[in-house]
Amino acid sequence: MRNRNNFLHTITAFIFLTLLLLLVLFPSNSYNAAKNGLFIWFNNVLPALLPFFIGSEILIGLGVVHFIGVLLEPIMKPVFNVPGVGSFIYTMSITSGYPMGAKITSELRKRNLYSKEEGQRLLALCSTSGPLFIIGSVSIGMFKNPYLGILIVFSHYFGSIATGLTFRNYGNLQTQDSKYKPSKLQNPFEALYQARKEDGRKFGILLGDATKNSINTLLVIGSFIMFFSVLTELLSIIKLFDFFYLLLAPLISVLNTSDQLVKGLLSGILEITNGASIISQSEDILLIKGFFTSFIIAWGGFSIHAQAISFISKTDLKIAPYLLAKFVHGVYSSIFFLILLKLPIQWNISMPTFNNYIQTFYKHSWFSTFFISIQYFVCIIFILLFIGALIPILNKIIIKHR
Repeated sequence: MRNRNNFLHTITAFIFLTLLLLLVLFPSNSYNAAKNGLFIWFNNVLPALLPFFIGSEILIGLGVVHFIGVLLEPIMKPVFNVPGVGSFIYTMSITSGYPMGAKITSELRKRNLYSKEEGQRLLALCSTSGPLFIIGSVSIGMFKNPYLGILIVFSHYFGSIATGLTFRNYGNLQTQDSKYKPSKLQNPFEALYQARKEDGRKFGILLGDATKNSINTLLVIGSFIMFFSVLTELLSIIKLFDFFYLLLAPLISVLNTSDQLVKGLLSGILEITNGASIISQSEDILLIKGFFTSFIIAWGGFSIHAQAISFISKTDLKIAPYLLAKFVHGVYSSIFFLILLKLPIQWNISMPTFNNYIQTFYKHSWFSTFFISIQYFVCIIFILLFIGALIPILNKIIIKHR
């Protein structure tokens, strides 16, 4: 084991020394790639995620997440075998996108709101892209086709649900975490008051901590985006993607896909934005391009995984099951993409869009994106509370008519 660890450390050191050498040899390319990554982070990621990061930390500190968790336990437990707080994590993930699900899952695991095994199930379920990225950036921005984006969105979230169901029994045969003590609170208001009491911070301090932690987290995410933007550029310069293409040549000849699409797939395995952009420029039929785009968006790319792992590593959750779940999500999403295409629905994915209204709807200024993100966050919270309030009413009606 020791020799193996020494070997891995040596390989890692060699890889990063090689990257440093490439940075010195290609400073202009590295600078432009880093600037492009910074542009993407500042204009797209920062305004979209900041309200969700700050809002989620405040809601956790106020006990609202615990309140929602008790309300929605009757849905999440029997379906996905996770506690009710999973509903909050999932809705935050599908609304804001990567890496929100992994961040909140890790944060609530550190607060011991569920067992280690339940945390792994939540990571499998609650790691998704957001609709604004899929429809706005990929579908309209790259493919010029909003209908394709709607198709990918449905296949993406159906795939995440299928992944959550696949992993619902994860850890059932393993020893449960002895440190975890399930909550016995059945009253949502008691859960809220208890959580607020345990937190104990005044609202001003809570708001300050939430803002500081959110900014720090977003700076880390921005660093990963810039790093992988540079890494993708350097790997492209040294023709490493071409090397992998040669290895996949037999498979490519069977699938009859273009070189451009394969390069996009290989790039997307590393970073989804560049991968989707390259795929959109290939000459393959839209069905094939949509199939592989669905896979890489659900897979997430190692850039997203690095961001998620930075949160997961601070807990006792395992990285390998998370990566396996993302691969399974990619496979499911691709399959659902084909299934949805076969339904008797006219998707019009072959029709490019030149509708100015549709295009401008997804092109917002920094502040517009920021305020739209706030609106999404507030709407999601009210929807969760509304659903949670309906559950006890429906239960009483069902019991009354038995």
